[in-house]
Amino acid sequence: MVALEVPEAELRSRLASRAKTSGRPDDANPAVIQNRIDVYNNETAPVKEFYETQGKYHGVNGVGSIEDITERLVAIIDAL
Repeated sequence: MVALEVPEAELRSRLASRAKTSGRPDDANPAVIQNRIDVYNNETAPVKEFYETQGKYHGVNGVGSIEDITERLVAIIDAL
């Protein structure tokens, strides 16, 4: 499992920025954003833990430029 790891504050910031450019009002709603984060923590995070215990989880720092993040992803995938 390869997953981007991004702090919640950064996620909130990115969604707020996307709300301005995409016309999606739900991205500007703090309650909607929190619900998305809660769903991830409750439903997806346990999958991460499952793969971590098997040594099959590879987290990638998801903060930075698109180019930097892509390089990190490619390096992990190439190493596998």
